[in-house]
Amino acid sequence: MSSSSSPQGNGTNITKLTNCRLVINDSLVSSDLFISSQTGKILEPSSFTLVPDVTIDLQNRILSPGLIDCQVNGAFGFNFSSFTSSAEYKENIHTLNTKLICTGVTSYLPTLTSQTPELYHSVLPHLGPLDPTTISENPYYPRGSSIYEKTERSRNCIRAVIRRPGNGSESLGAHVEGPFLSPSQHGIHDLSVLRTTVSSWQDVEEVYGHANVSSLRRGGKIKMITLAPELSSTVSIIPELVEKGVVVSLGHTEASLSEASAAVRSGAKMITHLFNAMKPLHHRDPGLFGLLGLPEDQKKELFYGVIADGIHVHSTIVSLAYNLHPQGFVLVTDAMHLSGMPDGKYEWVNGGRKEWIEKKGSQLCIAEPPSPSLPPPSHPAPSRRSSTSSTSSTDSSHLAYLDRETRAEVEAERAAIKEITQMEKKDSILSPGCAAMCKAKAASLKAKYGRREKEMMGEPKKKGRQEEKETKEKKWGGIAGSSATLLECVNNLLLWTGMSIPKALASVTSTPAEMLGLESVKGSLQPGADADLVVFGEVDVEVEDLLGGSGSGKTKRKQLVVEEVWKFGVRVFVREGNGDGTAVAGASA
Repeated sequence: MSSSSSPQGNGTNITKLTNCRLVINDSLVSSDLFISSQTGKILEPSSFTLVPDVTIDLQNRILSPGLIDCQVNGAFGFNFSSFTSSAEYKENIHTLNTKLICTGVTSYLPTLTSQTPELYHSVLPHLGPLDPTTISENPYYPRGSSIYEKTERSRNCIRAVIRRPGNGSESLGAHVEGPFLSPSQHGIHDLSVLRTTVSSWQDVEEVYGHANVSSLRRGGKIKMITLAPELSSTVSIIPELVEKGVVVSLGHTEASLSEASAAVRSGAKMITHLFNAMKPLHHRDPGLFGLLGLPEDQKKELFYGVIADGIHVHSTIVSLAYNLHPQGFVLVTDAMHLSGMPDGKYEWVNGGRKEWIEKKGSQLCIAEPPSPSLPPPSHPAPSRRSSTSSTSSTDSSHLAYLDRETRAEVEAERAAIKEITQMEKKDSILSPGCAAMCKAKAASLKAKYGRREKEMMGEPKKKGRQEEKETKEKKWGGIAGSSATLLECVNNLLLWTGMSIPKALASVTSTPAEMLGLESVKGSLQPGADADLVVFGEVDVEVEDLLGGSGSGKTKRKQLVVEEVWKFGVRVFVREGNGDGTAVAGASA
């Protein structure tokens, strides 16, 4: 069902959205909303007398602030932790943004798993919030039509944030999940890149890069950092992070309640995916979960993320957590690059190493690497007798950690040594000179390749302690992030709890905006906020009433459907009648 519009054509760049129900606090309020495509802001109705350019009838649908996802590792085949070149990385981000906004997510935190310092230094400059640009020096700035917010004015130019709706979803700054995490709660994170101690602030700058951990007002790129508070000296860096505008979140941790409380007193205010990758609830030491049981006045500034995809956390536990502290409840997806992709096995770079994730429906699992199919050896193995030449059938899956050329070389060398060894055993049929030559050749090859001898003879490379520990702890089939959309999580919350639509939407709009300190510009329909909007339709579904309270054994729940998305006061997405949607032409203006 599409909305109807009536243009007036006064050139005011003002749009009036009428016949809609606005999400205001915990209520749906029938009212109009005025927005400007010039400033990208929501307007105060009493502050102007001009007739709007266009009036749009939303036919009694719900008008909500745009959704905010605070944990997005990637989507649509792109992972923020995978870097090849700056040009390709920027292009991949743009593609993701234009697709993500069609799901109703207008702002998000691009999230990085634990990585090497080199990767952080390469990708973080691309993941910060919108940067001020000198308009007079920007040849691509179409004066009078692009949306911008003035940040600085000088005699010759204006420093402003250029905001183009057609660019799609907007980064609010990076969420760096690691590498200061507990090895025992590493989840999918690569153990080899974790850091278990912080000796000084210089360690933080060395890992992330000095410029990236600067204040966001001075060009910093990081908005949130997840760390384990029980690690040596991690609590000591929290105040400086907070001073720079970084939200400190606790996660991937074995922290006790007392250790978690110390971190909160130092300025931490968020919990990363509650219940996952942390010490489980125990009645004598509840761990991080115990923070939700504190008195209201002690937890009023505490927030916590929950992945409500139906896989990470049981539905009743989601309800339990919400009821303990609804004001801090934030839905996140923890979406991986497989979100929006067909089922199958996908490769990704984890801490500098290639690993695999398998997608089956909505579930993502750590997958065993597929056996490599090796090319023919670059040089043939020596063969003197046809009866000893069939050695190529030896399994080579244990050589998967080698690159393609090295594997082919090792295969050929292994075949040669195996054949020569067999010939040594048959020296009774060889002349003394030939037998001696074969023994010498075998000895020469074995000496040349030293520790690789066992590898070439079909035995896997001996693992170091770290690799043995990681292999022992890693379980094929373990959870590897999520492929759910944020709206799917909202709809699950509506199904599981029966709460009102405004309360469910608060967990992805006003609550995350407050947690990020952006409540005046994001997650709200108040005048002055960014005109990032989602128009929702509703459908009724029946769910089982487990306790039979409804009498029929079934109860009805509302589910939301994205009908339209607006970014900075411009409509950028409209859902078609068949359920698919299209970006609106000209939205980049």
